[in-house]
Amino acid sequence: MRRFALPVLLIVLSPLRADAQAESDTAYSMRVSPAIGIHYGAPLRLSIAAGGLFDMPGKRNDGVIAMAEQGQGGTELSLGYFVRRRFGQGFSLRLAGLRTREDAWNASERTSYLGGELHWMVLAGVGGRIGWLRRVSGHSGENLDDNVLSFGVGIGD
Repeated sequence: MRRFALPVLLIVLSPLRADAQAESDTAYSMRVSPAIGIHYGAPLRLSIAAGGLFDMPGKRNDGVIAMAEQGQGGTELSLGYFVRRRFGQGFSLRLAGLRTREDAWNASERTSYLGGELHWMVLAGVGGRIGWLRRVSGHSGENLDDNVLSFGVGIGD
């Protein structure tokens, strides 16, 4: 009897399981938007950034931002929180990892840094950024910069 009862119970309860997995009309799906930007500043010099904006469920115009940026002075990866307002205004707070090359401004060459940045868009995505990063790897040059101040102007994220 027990061998028969378990399959019957599973068959009877399976419609309830399917209903629990169905999306309700009030559910909000996450929106993903592309993010691009062109920046100029220290330590990357001229750089191009690409990534994505992931809107938080239930919220509007804020969420998680993930970016990869390639510049003349190195490469940066960042992850953080963004807030958007009208006309391309907003800001984002990000954790950033930076790996420099030989042409980095105000930073040791071929060195890794970790820190935080604040990006601020004044109007139509035009704005600036400022950040502070700390050296986390060894360096191969004579010049050793333990801390890096990143700053720049740009269009986009």
